[in-house]
Amino acid sequence: MDPSSMAQMLTSADRAPLEGLLRTQHNQLSTEKEAYSQIKNKLQALQDAIKGLNENGGLSSQSATFSSEGYATATVKAGAANADYQLYVKQLAKADQYSLALDENWTLPTQGTLDITVDGQTLSLDLSTLDSASGLTGLRDAISKAADNNGVQASLVRSGGQTHLMLTGSKTGASQAMTIKLSGGNVDAGFTQLQTAITNKTQLASAQDAVIELGGAGGLQLASSTNNFDGQIDGLNLTVSKAHAQDEFGNYTDAPLSLSVSTDQTAIEESLKGIVDAYNSLVGEVQKHTQSKEGSKAVLAGDSMARGLLGRLRGTLSNPPAGVSLAELGIKTDRYGKLSLDTAAMAKLQQNKPGALEQAFTGENGLLTRLEADVKPYLDRNGTLVQRDRSLQSGLDRITDRQEALDNRMNKVYQRYLGQFTRMQTLAQQMQQTMTMF
Repeated sequence: MDPSSMAQMLTSADRAPLEGLLRTQHNQLSTEKEAYSQIKNKLQALQDAIKGLNENGGLSSQSATFSSEGYATATVKAGAANADYQLYVKQLAKADQYSLALDENWTLPTQGTLDITVDGQTLSLDLSTLDSASGLTGLRDAISKAADNNGVQASLVRSGGQTHLMLTGSKTGASQAMTIKLSGGNVDAGFTQLQTAITNKTQLASAQDAVIELGGAGGLQLASSTNNFDGQIDGLNLTVSKAHAQDEFGNYTDAPLSLSVSTDQTAIEESLKGIVDAYNSLVGEVQKHTQSKEGSKAVLAGDSMARGLLGRLRGTLSNPPAGVSLAELGIKTDRYGKLSLDTAAMAKLQQNKPGALEQAFTGENGLLTRLEADVKPYLDRNGTLVQRDRSLQSGLDRITDRQEALDNRMNKVYQRYLGQFTRMQTLAQQMQQTMTMF
């Protein structure tokens, strides 16, 4: 008899049922953890697709194109009508800019008040409070740092042996015209020189609105204090960047700029296809792990979380914004819960109700906005799927601890069996030796 073999055999018999149970539990938890990991990846892909669409300007159902580049750009918003426009950019918006020429060694006057008024607001600077030795640099800094600075930018430019104090309005538009006034001085040299510079100031740029002529030369004039025209044409945000050339009589020398706003059906389909594909992939993943087949039980067949996730998303999809159905939006659902695009229905809605498609999907109460809100609680740092993963990992860790405890206990059992069989073998050998004496 081999005591070691006998002890190993009995220990294995004791270990087998307990170890089998731990192995079964470990496999179940591992399979569940992997299943939820795959579902989480698909759900993350859906969230990324929705975020990507929103970050790229939303559902691009309409586009604006120009006949020539360089004059303007346009962003199409909800409510824009498909239409063609002819326009000239008559002038760009500008801010006032003046140059005051002074000697490099000019000294600040000991008395006087410098007033710079823009759009009804006045920056009033008491020159007696400044360090006269600081000269032009001190005046520049005092203007820039004044508490009542109304948007005047001050800088120094040196040219031809003189230093020019540049005063520039920080805002464009005709209402931003600047007036500069000096008063209250004692007619010292510094005051006189500054007064002369103001009287002889050079206007480098004149405050003006941006102006476009809609319909061509002599057409409807639209004005804006900036180079941006937002809302003056419904659904369009137009930004101009270059004025059309004019001859000495004010006649345009080029053809008008053509602007065409039209539905971009391909962009609609591409924008939504990524969402639909990501959603269908998630549905397929959940069904794979929750729907049992003949002869095999799905790993998450009895788990309500995965089914609840799909139920939540389907509930949102079945309840589109008021006034439009899912079918009108061009979304069809098959008997397996997967989605497909009906581009003809989308095109019809775009034609009949411009902007309705974007509003239904990406508006404040849009389907994608609500789907993203549905997904968020599952994927947050302490979201439902994250907590489930932690719970399953904790279960696996406990099984690992129990396996280690079982190994330690079985080692003690083995040692006990080994001791017993070793003693039995010794006793048998002693009895055999005794019997040979007779």
